[in-house]
Amino acid sequence: MREALVIDDHPIVRHGIADLLQKAFPDIKVRESQGGTALMDDICGHPWAFVVLDMNLPGRDGLDVLKKAKATCPNVPIIVFSLYSEEQYAARALRAGAKAYVSKDRPPEDLLDIVKTVLRGGRVVSSSVMLSRPQLSDREVQVLSMLTKGMSGKEIARLLRIHEKTVSTYRARLLQKLHLRTIVDLIRYGAKEGFVE
Repeated sequence: MREALVIDDHPIVRHGIADLLQKAFPDIKVRESQGGTALMDDICGHPWAFVVLDMNLPGRDGLDVLKKAKATCPNVPIIVFSLYSEEQYAARALRAGAKAYVSKDRPPEDLLDIVKTVLRGGRVVSSSVMLSRPQLSDREVQVLSMLTKGMSGKEIARLLRIHEKTVSTYRARLLQKLHLRTIVDLIRYGAKEGFVE
């Protein structure tokens, strides 16, 4: 029997997704992981039919996890499942090697359709990814997300292990790319566009 893995740190969400998938795909045994210290072993330690990976796990950057997984076990199909803005994060997840990106606000049927496509060897790119929007680098997205959470430049510099002046440079780039004037505008934009869960 083929097996699939659902990785999410919220037990109710994880059980709900696993139960939904198990009922829809009875020939696939759906297992669960909370994404703890053995996360990479969970992803790469088995020839999964597919993996549903939450983008926001405690203490981990979802894109970094995805990139590392694709470098270590490139044949494991990974579906990213997240509350983050599809318009800004889906393209990055797909570039990092995800087979699909599913926003948690989509109906359950969408997830099932996407899984069917991935099982057939396909890749899913939603129409929102194709929209013309400001293209931000992965680091700019990280900085914007942290600013939206209310972190100071000093806190961001410490967490990203970069100089505080570098954070200021990213902030200035974000203001320019997004055509905004103040940090308050930037934080409002980040909140509105879903840069924080």
